[in-house]
Amino acid sequence: MARKPIAPKVRRKKKSPMMFIMLIAPAALVLLPIAIVFIIGMIPTFVAYVVDRDPEKSAPITVGGPNLCGCLPYVLDLWKHGHTTIVSSFAGLKVFSDPMVWLVTYGAAAVGWTLYFVIPPLVANAEIMRSERRIEALRQKKITLVQEWGPEVSGDGIEDNYTTGLM
Repeated sequence: MARKPIAPKVRRKKKSPMMFIMLIAPAALVLLPIAIVFIIGMIPTFVAYVVDRDPEKSAPITVGGPNLCGCLPYVLDLWKHGHTTIVSSFAGLKVFSDPMVWLVTYGAAAVGWTLYFVIPPLVANAEIMRSERRIEALRQKKITLVQEWGPEVSGDGIEDNYTTGLM
């Protein structure tokens, strides 16, 4: 049988933030008030991206979702009331003159951070409890088998023929 040739490892290009900026910059200039609201409102998500050491970057995903939802009402409000020119970029800054905007956008990010820090320990504890229940059920089953078949079936101190090499 012929050996299959080993395929060379394909190196993936790292996603560059500069590429993202180059694609978003023209749209941000056209929609400057909305871009301003997103840039200021999404600061907690940017911080989560910088701070997260996990290669999967789960913190910015967890924080970014609620943070985006916190920014959307104000972006929609800008859209509804019009932002026709770049001169109206002050409309984006004017949005943040209201303290409620800060509370909503950063409060939504705080909800994301809370989810990020609370959910993993809860899931880990649930898995530990499930495993402990499974171990206890197996111990009870072992006791039942030993009572029914005798101590030879317990496997305590008895070596397998497979491990000793005798068959």
